[in-house]
Amino acid sequence: MKRIIIALIALALSGSIHAQDFKFGLRLGGNFSQIDGDMASGYNKIGYHVGVFTAYPLSNLSSGVVELSYTSKGARYSEIQQVTVVDYVEISLLYGLKVSEKLEILAGVQPSVLTGSNVTEAGVDMGDIVKFNKVDVPVAIGLRLYLNSHIALEARLSYSLTNINGNGSFGIEGLFGNIGQFNNVLSGSLIYKL
Repeated sequence: MKRIIIALIALALSGSIHAQDFKFGLRLGGNFSQIDGDMASGYNKIGYHVGVFTAYPLSNLSSGVVELSYTSKGARYSEIQQVTVVDYVEISLLYGLKVSEKLEILAGVQPSVLTGSNVTEAGVDMGDIVKFNKVDVPVAIGLRLYLNSHIALEARLSYSLTNINGNGSFGIEGLFGNIGQFNNVLSGSLIYKL
C-alpha cells in the first residue's frame, strides 16, 4: 500500500508542470462506511482514502474532475464481532459546479477495482466464505468548501450502483432498485491544490 500512496503523490507532483489550464492536487481523508444489505447498520467502519486529482475548467462556474484514489471501506457488526474491510483503487469522474466563490458541488461516478478484502468474525478469518466482486461502480455527490486558493475541505456521500457481494444477489433492494449488498460511504477530506 505504501507503494500506491507514493505513486499517487509522485503522479500529482509530476503533473503540476504540465498544461496551464489543468489544476492538480492531493486528497486525503477518512471514510465512515457501512455495507447496505448485510446484518449491520450505521456508519461504524472507519477507513481512509488518499489520492490525486486533476480539474479542468469547463466554464467560469464548472469544471471536470478526475481523481485516482486508494480507499478503504467496509462494515462493523458489533453483536457478532464481525469486521469487513474492502479496499479499492477508484477513478472518480466528477462534475464540479461552483455555487459561490468558496463552495462547489461535485457529482459523478467512481468506478472501483477491488485490491483486497478481509472479513473476520470474533477474530476468525472468514475469507474463504465471504467473497466480493472485483468491480464496484458507486455514484457520488459532495460539497467542497475552499478555505483559500490551495486548501479546501470536502464532504462526500457515495453509494454503489452494483452489487458488491461475490456470493450472489442476496441482501436488500438498494437505492437504485437492484438486489444485493452495497457500499455506503460518508467521507471527509482535506484537499490541497498544487
